[in-house]
Amino acid sequence: MNPLIKKEIRLLLPSFLIGVALACINVCFKQDDQFGSNTLIAIVSIVACAGVAVFTALNSFGAEISSGTFSMLLAQPVSRERIWQTKTRLLAAALFIGGFIWCAVLFARFQLFSHPKGLGDFWEIFLGTWVFLAVVYSGALWTVLLLRQMAAAFWFTLLTPGVIMIGISGLWPEKYYDACEVAVAVALLIYSWVGIRYARRLFLRAQDVAWTGGNIVWPEIRRAAGTSRRATEKRCRRPRAALFWKEVQLHQSGFVLAGALVLLHLGVLVARKFGRFQMNSSMEFILEIFWGLWLVMPMLVGAAAVAEERKLGTLAGQLCLPVKRRTQFVVKLCIVLLLSVLFGVVMPMLLEGQRICPGGQLFPDGFDFGYDRWELTEQPYFWICLGVINSLKPLLLFLGIATGIGAISFYASTLARNTLQTLAPAVLGIIVFAMLLFNASRPEWFFGYPFWCGPLIYLIGVPVFVLALVALAFGNSQRLDFGWSVWRRNAVGLVAVLAFIIVATTTIYHRAWEKLTPIEPAHGAAQLTQANPASLSEEWNALFVRLPDGRIWVDEYWWTYGNSPLAMLLNNIRMASQGRGGFYAGSNWVSVVRGVWREQVGLKTDGTLWLAEIPRHSRMARNWWGQAPPENLVRIGSETNWSSVANHNMNMILVKTDGTLWCWGTNNINPDRRKWPGLQAFTPYRLGTESNWAEVSMNYRCQLRKRDGSLWDAWTDQPGGQQTNELEPGFTIQRAQYLEPGKWRSTTEIWSGLSYKFGIRDDGTFRIRADQRLRQRSGRGYGNYEWTAMDLQFGQDTNWLAVAGNRREIVTLKNDGTLWLWPFHFDNRQDWDHDHYERKMLEQKPVRLGTYADWIAITSAEGGVFSLAADGSLWHWPLDNDNSYNNETGLVRLFQNNHDNSIEPLLDYSRKPQLLGNIFGKSD
Repeated sequence: MNPLIKKEIRLLLPSFLIGVALACINVCFKQDDQFGSNTLIAIVSIVACAGVAVFTALNSFGAEISSGTFSMLLAQPVSRERIWQTKTRLLAAALFIGGFIWCAVLFARFQLFSHPKGLGDFWEIFLGTWVFLAVVYSGALWTVLLLRQMAAAFWFTLLTPGVIMIGISGLWPEKYYDACEVAVAVALLIYSWVGIRYARRLFLRAQDVAWTGGNIVWPEIRRAAGTSRRATEKRCRRPRAALFWKEVQLHQSGFVLAGALVLLHLGVLVARKFGRFQMNSSMEFILEIFWGLWLVMPMLVGAAAVAEERKLGTLAGQLCLPVKRRTQFVVKLCIVLLLSVLFGVVMPMLLEGQRICPGGQLFPDGFDFGYDRWELTEQPYFWICLGVINSLKPLLLFLGIATGIGAISFYASTLARNTLQTLAPAVLGIIVFAMLLFNASRPEWFFGYPFWCGPLIYLIGVPVFVLALVALAFGNSQRLDFGWSVWRRNAVGLVAVLAFIIVATTTIYHRAWEKLTPIEPAHGAAQLTQANPASLSEEWNALFVRLPDGRIWVDEYWWTYGNSPLAMLLNNIRMASQGRGGFYAGSNWVSVVRGVWREQVGLKTDGTLWLAEIPRHSRMARNWWGQAPPENLVRIGSETNWSSVANHNMNMILVKTDGTLWCWGTNNINPDRRKWPGLQAFTPYRLGTESNWAEVSMNYRCQLRKRDGSLWDAWTDQPGGQQTNELEPGFTIQRAQYLEPGKWRSTTEIWSGLSYKFGIRDDGTFRIRADQRLRQRSGRGYGNYEWTAMDLQFGQDTNWLAVAGNRREIVTLKNDGTLWLWPFHFDNRQDWDHDHYERKMLEQKPVRLGTYADWIAITSAEGGVFSLAADGSLWHWPLDNDNSYNNETGLVRLFQNNHDNSIEPLLDYSRKPQLLGNIFGKSD
């Protein structure tokens, strides 16, 4: 191959490969926008690929000029015409291949897979892409050869066609506006052809040194010049001020470009004000987002900070100055950050105002303080500070973007020999950093496991990463020349920093220090045994313990944050019991259940019905947490043939010994308009005509069993599916045939995008008894979810007694008194593949929970499970309940509003169990 062609390929290959990689990355994203992937696609496809195309075009002649090899190129024993043809043809081939790949990926993604019939918009994008590439190809050639400065060439390449577009669109007659886009495209193609011809002429007549119109220097005021001379005569030593003005002078070209951009922006404002543009047209879109070009200025400022010194050969002299090197570095970095804020924030805000950075409200509409707002009114200053931060959030975000772009470009500048070499790694670094920043709070999207969750990664990662970049940049800035060893050292350093951030965040988030302390305090002397065990149940934030002798103990519980916002941020949520729990009178109770209005309905072994209720208003029972539960129940009626009772919304469903089904209460009262009169205001009435009912129970919903073994779910509406029977308006039962096979000691259900029912059979095996799958309806593209019977056993053990839990983790109890945790973490990127998850679940090994083996009973509860020890103590074990689906499971969210904008806790919930009290003694 011709050496000239080889050299040109090596020159264009890095930026070309970056552009192709950024174009092909679209294939890695899914079609849905569940995680905001389409937004990232738009940024990567449009902004990044367009920027890389500009850099590739500028690199053809710009790399020669920046590296100082342009004179040697002209001195080669090859005709200039041949050199011109080689460079321009290879550049055209690179842009053509890159544009073709970008269009092909875009077509495959948004047309073939999303909207196969909507090709109109795609062809507009297709034609616009090639016009853009032609304009970039032409502009990069003539601007580089004319100006010989990469920063100026970059801006003229972008802004010159923009001026043409705005001018034509603003002056085009409104009645012929349909042809405006065609006229703009023709004008840009003509501009491209003229630019290529002009660039060819410039190259064929090029000299070693280009004319720049003289040196660009700051204008001097005569009096100020005299003052400067007198100051010099006095030999006033001000090294930091000298360094400051030296750095400002290094960015003089940036000030000139900013001035030109200000004039052009003013023209855009005039065109936007008085121009006539078709609504939703491409020109209107360009004018609306024109201010975004100001965000390129921080990148250019940072790219020139160190690389331009190396190019000009002044870095060695600067390092020899009698000033500490860290002082020089700090001054240089501070100037870059100040200019980034000036050009990237101040200037666009002065020109655009609040249109691009609206002021936030102190407390926006729908703002909520959390689940227990009444507990937080004692911390007003904390919430006022958070409100102020919320109101300044748009401005802080704008500042962060500008300074981030400037800082990353500054770091890239320490690794390059000239400004042009800095631009490509700076763009790549900005894209990578932005993607990490946007997705860092959800590592399960990448690793399939939630190593952490929430903003803790930012509090640890951003400061550590910034310090690492500053340290690496300081070391790089002290080198006059470098090779691949420096790049390798920086790559290893960044990888090590990322690994440290991941390990530190994971360790802190999961409270690793709790592993070093005892899991639970010592238990007392045993008063209960597995031979004649007690039963434990939970209903509507009330705990019920039934002892073998027929006594029933009851107490209420609720979540508390200790009135401390810091406790909320650190997820130090505790379960508090009323502390007034006690036994009901008598020792012949069969069961006691609780309704939504805090009524407690009990049955005794003699078949009598009992009720305890407290007068209340029309709100839910949770507003009365903190009141003592009723101490005794009173008998209702004189019948002695009640056998089973369960709660169903505001009703109580009962079964008599003769097999008849009865309802007590009503669901036809709106609690927001009418007070609940209490169950005593109603009389039980019979449901249906059948007399073969065996019992009624609560298993996530009211469930009825007939004497023939069939199971039925109770509904207040009409469920989909077959085998339904409406016993009365508002009360329908549906056959739950999927739950009928086998006899079960204990059951529970988990849901985290996927739903499964688990159970312990009478033979002591632990099994998956059902799952919920999407059933496609025949001839249609949609369906509904239906439960399907399963029979999959976990392991070979046959000594399980009970199971409890919800969401993503469950707990099982063995007959040796040990508790075992089964963590099931669902990765929804698998498109809800039940077969895949079933295999993963069956492979899951349980983890021993706690250190004692004296547990008697367990039950599911909000945010975890409750367990009863042999000494009568009650414990709450918190479980991972996937707070992305549930805001009331102990993983509190702050700033919760109608748009679900929230701040998640910094730490995971504590894995240690919490002692609630003892049923045989005073609660703690």
